[in-house]
Amino acid sequence: MLVCVCSCSKRHVSEVQSFFNSGVNKCQAGDYNGAIADFTKAIEANTNFPDAYIRRGEAKSYLHDYAGAIADDDAAIRLKPDDFYSYYIRGTAKLNMGDYNGAVADEMKTLQLNPQYQHAYAIRGMAKFNLRDYAGAIADQTKVIQFNPGADAYMIRASAELAFKNYDAAFQDFNKVIQFNPRNAAAFYERGRIEAVRINYAGAVSDFDNAIQLNPKYAEAFDARGRIKHNVKKYDEAIANFNSAIALNPSLASAYRNRGDTKLAKLDYAGAVADETKAVQLNPNYVEAYAARGDAKFHLNDDAGAIEDEAKAIALNSNYAPAYFVRGEAQYRQRNYPATIADMNKAGELHLQDAKIYDYRGLAEDCLKDYRSATADFSKAIDMDSNNPAYHAHRAKTRIAIGDFDEAIADCSAAIDLNPKEVSAFNFRGNAKRLSKDFNGAISDFNQAMAIDSNDATALANRGLVKACMKDINGALGDSSKAVAINPQNAIAFENLGIVQNSAGQFDSALENFRKALQLDSLLDTSRLRVWMLRSRLGVTDDASKELSDYMKSLSGAAASDWTTQIGNFLTGTTGEEEFLNSVKADTSKMQKMKSCQAFYFAGMKHLLAGDKEGAATLLKKSIGSGEKGCMEYVSATAELAALKK
Repeated sequence: MLVCVCSCSKRHVSEVQSFFNSGVNKCQAGDYNGAIADFTKAIEANTNFPDAYIRRGEAKSYLHDYAGAIADDDAAIRLKPDDFYSYYIRGTAKLNMGDYNGAVADEMKTLQLNPQYQHAYAIRGMAKFNLRDYAGAIADQTKVIQFNPGADAYMIRASAELAFKNYDAAFQDFNKVIQFNPRNAAAFYERGRIEAVRINYAGAVSDFDNAIQLNPKYAEAFDARGRIKHNVKKYDEAIANFNSAIALNPSLASAYRNRGDTKLAKLDYAGAVADETKAVQLNPNYVEAYAARGDAKFHLNDDAGAIEDEAKAIALNSNYAPAYFVRGEAQYRQRNYPATIADMNKAGELHLQDAKIYDYRGLAEDCLKDYRSATADFSKAIDMDSNNPAYHAHRAKTRIAIGDFDEAIADCSAAIDLNPKEVSAFNFRGNAKRLSKDFNGAISDFNQAMAIDSNDATALANRGLVKACMKDINGALGDSSKAVAINPQNAIAFENLGIVQNSAGQFDSALENFRKALQLDSLLDTSRLRVWMLRSRLGVTDDASKELSDYMKSLSGAAASDWTTQIGNFLTGTTGEEEFLNSVKADTSKMQKMKSCQAFYFAGMKHLLAGDKEGAATLLKKSIGSGEKGCMEYVSATAELAALKK
């Protein structure tokens, strides 16, 4: 900040030489080089003339020779150490050189010698502001205002209040600045920033308009106005403003960052990456730009790039909540579910108010089989945003896992009411209806899902399971086979095809499809259990047991003690049959009957694989006796028992 304080008025009317008088006159006329020449002659005539040093220092300040000004003030102070004005002029030069501590010290000395010298408070207040001593700046500028209210003092005080986020006080001071000087573009700009924080967008735009009218080259005002246009979703107008800001100042990093954010909102993810990259090139410590670029990369399916950028943002500011959220999103898509939960936890701890935090955490917990925690998180998401159909559908999925079929159906119906084209809700409701033995209702839901999306392989594969429950094996095989053809990347489609083929006695094909399912999603436990049975059927039980045991050892948290893990422990011999079946008998959950159906089926299969057909038949009959016709183990038990009778 350039501060010129050459008063160059006569302070001493005693005998002064003609050179000094001439220098004063030239200084007042703006001929600073001529003034310096005259003051130099005066000093040459009398090297002990302190006023000549002071005046020459003032003239040098006008020519931005602050080092020369300080040298002259040093000489004046040596000659006349009790002259407050020498310290004042030197402090002003130090302020202009960026020596803010030195400026504060000199102005303190000025005020010790002359406590009523208001200009020293002004300069000291400016220096304190630059030292981020905002309280000190406010106190000093308040003192100036008490002496002589003016635009400059109000401007500095307002800026310090703004740094403290004392928006009301700052707003009033900027009003004062504008009253004193209605052509102060910076005051309109700063007041507009406050209006933006207050979400008074109309007021903010009006102030930015005024700032730009007063200063058509005010790049920051274009940038700020663009941000308001972005906030009210006038994206094209926002980009036009950012373009203007960049044209005026190609080094304005915030304009690139803000334009990138708007491109992100317009789904121009590649454009957003380009702009945020430019922003971090201009400012390598730009936290928000790294975070925004990571968000754009996430939408471009560049999860590794997203994680890297969000990690950089977090390294720069460990309290930047949005970076944790986006990194958590990318971690989820990378199936790093513990990392997803950790990032969403941190985003929540940092008070990011977004229902998606709980939704993503719930999705990760669901994948880790912590169904009750997942259900609780989906409920929190719904509490925050009850109009999001996906949250209702996600909660339905976890409620199915814990046997709350009626509640799951209600959640899906709520999702469909909110969005009649919510395909996942039809799929989950169809699954809940199948498990509730409402096969016709399930078929109807899967048909509706396919009516919305004819390429929905999941709905087609799920319908195949229902047909298997209805003993339409050919129809089941047809649906399941078509599902994997429609989407060869759908793990559920391959698993469901494997289940149907297993029940149809097509063991080699079933094993192949369970393997494909696991290649696509290694956490599909049904496929793992069925692989064990089919490999054991081929006579490689030991290898099958080692494969299944190694997988179960890799599990942690809720998944390590989940029901399917208990089945795996029984199949591999870790848990005995009596203990296994007694644990099911003692189960008091809503899933008890279904667990019983599954437990007797797997126990029967172990007997069958060991050559004990009679024992197998007894246990398979008990599986069927559970009455859980919507359970696929019921279907498989029925098929195996029929094969034994041949």
